Amino acid sequence: MSYKKLGKYIKLIDNRNKDLSDAPLLGVSVQKRFIPSIANTIGSDMSKYKLIDKNNFVYIADTSRRGDKIGIALLKDFDKAMISQAYTSFKIIDENELSPDYLMMWFSRPEFDRYARYHSIGSVREVFDWKDMCEVELPIPSIEEQRQIVAQYQSIANKIKVNEQICEKLEATAQALYKHWFVNFEFPNEEGKPYKSSGGQMVWNDELGKEIPEGWEVGSLGNICSVLNGYAFNSEYYSFSNGIKVLRGENVTEKALRWDTLKYFDGEVNTRIEKCFLRANDIVIGMDGSKVGKNWSMVGEYELPMLLAQRVACLRSKESQYFLYQTLINLNFEYYCSQVHTGTSIPHISTKQIENFQIIIPTKEVLDAFEKLIFNIRNLINNRNNQNQKLAQLLSLLLSRLAVGEEVGA
Repeated sequence: MSYKKLGKYIKLIDNRNKDLSDAPLLGVSVQKRFIPSIANTIGSDMSKYKLIDKNNFVYIADTSRRGDKIGIALLKDFDKAMISQAYTSFKIIDENELSPDYLMMWFSRPEFDRYARYHSIGSVREVFDWKDMCEVELPIPSIEEQRQIVAQYQSIANKIKVNEQICEKLEATAQALYKHWFVNFEFPNEEGKPYKSSGGQMVWNDELGKEIPEGWEVGSLGNICSVLNGYAFNSEYYSFSNGIKVLRGENVTEKALRWDTLKYFDGEVNTRIEKCFLRANDIVIGMDGSKVGKNWSMVGEYELPMLLAQRVACLRSKESQYFLYQTLINLNFEYYCSQVHTGTSIPHISTKQIENFQIIIPTKEVLDAFEKLIFNIRNLINNRNNQNQKLAQLLSLLLSRLAVGEEVGA
């Protein structure tokens, strides 16, 4: 299939908000999605902002400060939206020749990101301008073939979305159970009835300034788990394809792990490194950066084997991993970190600070019962996440084959 220059199929648009439309103001992320803008528009002349319509594209020409990703997105969720005048917007001239969704698939390829970064020019800031965009070459099959490819891609993407929605509901269920047991103290008593409302014995706790069930204690994370440190890997042993997966700080996001910057350790595993192998259900916490306290997640069995790198902490308990996970959510670990972290431009937390996070510690019998109850929920979540990882690999394979016109069975 011959490659064709994109400039023949696209047109620059610059529609200003002269009528002061109340369309939503959006920004563009390096995940290639529109996001609500965080710009302070108080006192701004909104007539200078741009308006875009459904199926219009927007990209950020300045590529200097976004790593290896290019901020570009296709508007699908709104009929009309407003964007910064600093963004470049364009549309497809004839959608019967080139599908917007097919083109967005091309922009989603990591190869396009590398291409755009390579062709970005500038001394103070590097820019991938409109002329560069028009020079992009890609295979453009018949519109029927494009629509088949898009349908195939969207079918997989929709499966991922459904799994994510199911996981959100399961997470909400687990959190509701946690609050019922450990906030409202309505865990089942020996007769299976709600403890507090059935007259369960409560005692006053001075540290919390409230009553807690008899036999419960106030302690810290360090009382019920080990907080482990990762290994300072030599970067010369990192590989992008061979060796053992390494979990670094940038791989830990909010309740999830990301693998678009994945690296492997391709060196000899010594005694110290052996201690850094992660286990299923370990809780990993990023210890540096602006999102300290937000960036933590649970490791799924399907993500192993994996090594823990320096400046990522691991919480590990033999008996209460699910309790630990729900506790970090419910007791606002994020707020705690914002109060104790060190560093100004780049916040840091230490393993000691993590260990000192205050929690309520129930009796072993209650902990065991909660772990058994949550096990099935977490197992369902892990299975869905495992499916999504495989589906994401299939999406990547489909994107990679766009360049050679191959199809992928879904």
